[in-house]
Amino acid sequence: MPFRFRLAKVLKVRRRTLEQRTREMAAAERDLQLCREREERLAAACRRLVQAAAPAPGSRLDVRDLTEQALRLRSLQDEHRAATLVTQAAHLEAERRRDLLTSAWRAVEVLRNLEDRQRGQWDAEQRRQEGRLLDEIGGLRADRLRRSKVSA
Repeated sequence: MPFRFRLAKVLKVRRRTLEQRTREMAAAERDLQLCREREERLAAACRRLVQAAAPAPGSRLDVRDLTEQALRLRSLQDEHRAATLVTQAAHLEAERRRDLLTSAWRAVEVLRNLEDRQRGQWDAEQRRQEGRLLDEIGGLRADRLRRSKVSA
């Protein structure tokens, strides 16, 4: 009779859960990376706008241009702050997914260890039974050998 792990179905479900958590973690990491890239693009746009807004020495200042630049800079800064908040939320989500992945991995690992332990116990029991059977066969042969020597 081959070894049969009684919790094999539970282990199978937990492995599927682990695979799902792995996919979710990968998606959360991709989302976080996209958020970071967007945040960096907005920060770079703000820096470029500030550098471009600096008036050249001796040039005339146009109030309309300065107002437009200030409004554009404020708009970019608002977008950057919003992107920062979204990045922070994505980071928290990635951490949450990482915790779920860790929990799923532990659940699978516990069942794997239990399966290994039970398989080891089963193997030991099989060896004991085989040893008993061999001892019994050896005893029967020894009895036959003694009987054949006595009758001879």
